[in-house]
Amino acid sequence: MRSYEFTAVFRVKEDNYATGLKAVKAIFEKNGVTISSEEDMGDRLLAYPVKKEERGHYHLLNIDADPAGILKIEEALKLETSLLKYLFVKKD
Repeated sequence: MRSYEFTAVFRVKEDNYATGLKAVKAIFEKNGVTISSEEDMGDRLLAYPVKKEERGHYHLLNIDADPAGILKIEEALKLETSLLKYLFVKKD
């Protein structure tokens, strides 16, 4: 298991944030990822439009995951419509 920071940007409209976060956590749970901490960073203006959205809701998760499972998780995250962007960063 390796430690990662996972940052996600969700759509703000129509409460997509809550349903999107729930879906992301379900994907993590299905793939054996443990969440050590999380931080809601709130709504922010995006630097540039992403999928025709000007604002996004940011959420930071510190997770422990198997490095081989990250690719499987990314495949599932690409199908999540309420997720605008995401980033995995390996922690030392």
